[in-house]
Amino acid sequence: MTPDPIIRLASVVQTLEHVVVPAVDSGNLLAVEQCGVVLAQLRMLERHMPLIGAYHALCLTDLLGVVAALPPVEGGPAAVMARRELAEACAQVDDPADPRLAFHRVGRALEGLVRAMAQDGEPAVRRAIDAAVLAFSIRQARRARSWFQDAGFDHDADSLPTVEAMVAGN
Repeated sequence: MTPDPIIRLASVVQTLEHVVVPAVDSGNLLAVEQCGVVLAQLRMLERHMPLIGAYHALCLTDLLGVVAALPPVEGGPAAVMARRELAEACAQVDDPADPRLAFHRVGRALEGLVRAMAQDGEPAVRRAIDAAVLAFSIRQARRARSWFQDAGFDHDADSLPTVEAMVAGN
């Protein structure tokens, strides 16, 4: 039997809160601070654990939509090769059981296309690809801000959807 990771995280949080943190020397401010950081991160992991698959699927779906809407590549050999590598990465998205791996594979290939287009791509196509990637990056940054809003560092957290709403597509 494999214990549920959420139950395991909750157990670790309880141990830290009720055994470890009270035993830390209160005069050691760095240790006290770091205990708080660890507990906060573990609590975020508890909240995020059921949503991780949906988050990565959302990111991958958006990225694949961007790639599908890219204009045909015009340019030199580097641009043509990078577009071929991007198509191959997209063709493999169903291979991994984890959409996170596919997201990173396609993302790296898209980055390769952007770099190759800067090297020998036709300027108008390069600008269109750059604009599509920038628009995706803005959406992805907003998703990341929502994902980490519980950390309390976002400058405008109230403008963000909750993690649950974000993975639901809101």
